[in-house]
Parts: sequence; C-alpha cells; structure tokens
Amino acid sequence: MMVGCGCIICWAPNQITYFINFFGYPVDWAGPWYHFTVVLVSTNSCINPFIYAAKYREFQRAVKRLFCKENAVGGST
Repeated sequence: MMVGCGCIICWAPNQITYFINFFGYPVDWAGPWYHFTVVLVSTNSCINPFIYAAKYREFQRAVKRLFCKENAVGGST
C-alpha cells in the first residue's frame, strides 16, 4: 500500500500535466513546474528501497545478507 501511495504521489503531478496538455492547454515544458514533476518521478525510484526496507522482512534479510560479509564468506555471525 505504501509503495502504491508513493507511486501515485510522485507520478500524479507529471501525468496530470500531460493530461492537461492533451486537452489543448499550454504547458511550459521548460518551466519550473514541469521540471518539478520530473524530479518527483525520479524521486519515486529513490524512495522505493526505503519503503521496502521499512515494511518487508524478506527485503530486510536480503539487505543484511548483502552487507554482512562475515555471513557470506565465513558462515559465522
């Protein structure tokens, strides 16, 4: 649910801008609003790992295995 909400929050302004343009309203593609929406879209990719880390135990275990080299190499904890 959090991933879906993050996706909607990050993508909605950009898609609404394109929707408005589709119906003939002028959009300043070089303006600050459009650039802000593009940054939000990019932010969606950045926030997903943090959401996964906070919510999903399997993801947390995989990150621990990835960064705990003692377990991967020597098998000890």
